[in-house]
Amino acid sequence: MIARNSSSGGRPRWGVALLIFWLGIGLTGCDSLIDVENPNNVSGDDLLNPSAAGAVANGALYTVQEGYGYMLAPYSTVSDELIWIGSRDAWFELELGTPENPLNEFTDAAFPFFAQGRWMADEAIRLLEEHQANNELETTSDLARTYLYAAISYVTIADWMDNFALSDRRDAAAPIGEDNMSSLYATAIDYVDRGLAIVGGSGSDLEWQLLSMRARARYAQSVWAMVGSRPINTSSPIVNNAQAAADAAAALAVNSAVSKQYLFDYEAATVWSDIGWQVNSRLELRISNEYIVPASDNNTRDMDIDPPINSIALLDPVDGTPDPRLLVTIQAFEVGLDYADLVLLSNRENHLIIAENALANSQTATFESNINAIRTNGLSAFASGGAVSDQAMLIHERRVNLFLQGRRLNDMYRFGIQSPSWQASRSAVTNPGTFLPITKVEIDANCHLNPDFACN
Repeated sequence: MIARNSSSGGRPRWGVALLIFWLGIGLTGCDSLIDVENPNNVSGDDLLNPSAAGAVANGALYTVQEGYGYMLAPYSTVSDELIWIGSRDAWFELELGTPENPLNEFTDAAFPFFAQGRWMADEAIRLLEEHQANNELETTSDLARTYLYAAISYVTIADWMDNFALSDRRDAAAPIGEDNMSSLYATAIDYVDRGLAIVGGSGSDLEWQLLSMRARARYAQSVWAMVGSRPINTSSPIVNNAQAAADAAAALAVNSAVSKQYLFDYEAATVWSDIGWQVNSRLELRISNEYIVPASDNNTRDMDIDPPINSIALLDPVDGTPDPRLLVTIQAFEVGLDYADLVLLSNRENHLIIAENALANSQTATFESNINAIRTNGLSAFASGGAVSDQAMLIHERRVNLFLQGRRLNDMYRFGIQSPSWQASRSAVTNPGTFLPITKVEIDANCHLNPDFACN
């Protein structure tokens, strides 16, 4: 959160005004949440109305969603998923393996949206929990899904950032500290637990989302234990987390469809996908040669005429052919242009979590069955003990099934994989486990980070 020093006397950069803005979007197309002719005329008092709970929850969704789309672009450019092809060389700094610069213009531009999403989700929870305590919450699922959005925000912060400050509007918070970032996973798990206390046993989509999110949070916490404390021990990179696997299995019990997923749905009426814009419209970035054979014109293209890729370069290790699942994923992303949807949770990831836990415990049959469950699109089944090792298969399946989902850099660090773009002198090589920093926009406004003024 961009915090303004409480002694500065300036107006907060967000707060009620931000909440009202997203409430206005949440009201778009609705008839009865609050009776207003113009959402811009919504006042702060309207936010206290229990009938606004759905719009407040939507505001949390849209804010988290927007920040996620902004920060995913720098994160993915540090990994081997995206490369720079445009005119703004701050992207090139990221591609070369330097995520830690607080002055990088694109990380710095993304940070306010990312921080606002976290604050908005927590603020929405505060409001809706107050309504619930007063027995005024009309639909408890609004609170349950707000817990989901907050959990997504906290897990993503812990996954992608080296440090963070949980500031509140004008009130600056001290940075959490690199060694304490893992605590954000515990917060996310607590939020999911509260959501499941509301919808658990319902068999609903929301129950599937929350169970998948708790599996994701528990699994990511185990990954952080490997990459968050340095030096990284790449000789033991396999996650052994029975709780995460149990949550993934519980989600599959609610809905077992391999195609089941939860998306951030970007639309003109809500928010755009900044990573979609950077890749598909502005053409600052494109998918790297590790994944695709690029079109003949590397820098410009007409999206309606020229395909952005000629073919898939990443081969399936069993069949030795271009992986068809990656093609499906990339085509869906590119069709979305500025409003490209992003996958947050999926049964493909649930199967991968179960498979990795099985691998850690020498449960070969379980590993094979879960890997083969996601080997769709005509691919041959994988058999353990052949030419492709179990670990190599896991790495490939995660790489393909979780493409552009904010998992790759963490996987690269723990498995000792380097991007061809990384330079030997850059921190991604010299200090693996380096992620994105608190940026200048927060440092300038936070008295705990800026030596030019003291906190009250």
